[in-house]
Amino acid sequence: MRALLATAAIAGTLTAGAVITGTGTAAATPPPPSPQCAIVSYPLVFLIEATGGASSPLLPLANSLQAAVCS
Repeated sequence: MRALLATAAIAGTLTAGAVITGTGTAAATPPPPSPQCAIVSYPLVFLIEATGGASSPLLPLANSLQAAVCS
């Protein structure tokens, strides 16, 4: 009887630990971007890098486009 209770207690502890770990991981992982957001964002990244990176004159326009599409 003690062996059965010990086995049940260990199994319950491992299951609870797995559930808590899974919940923490799911909450910490951001969802993937929507397809529309990806279609707009990735070409913008290359365009901004090709035109000067952080000092690109297109950066404000790219930020506003991303904000409108990736809400």
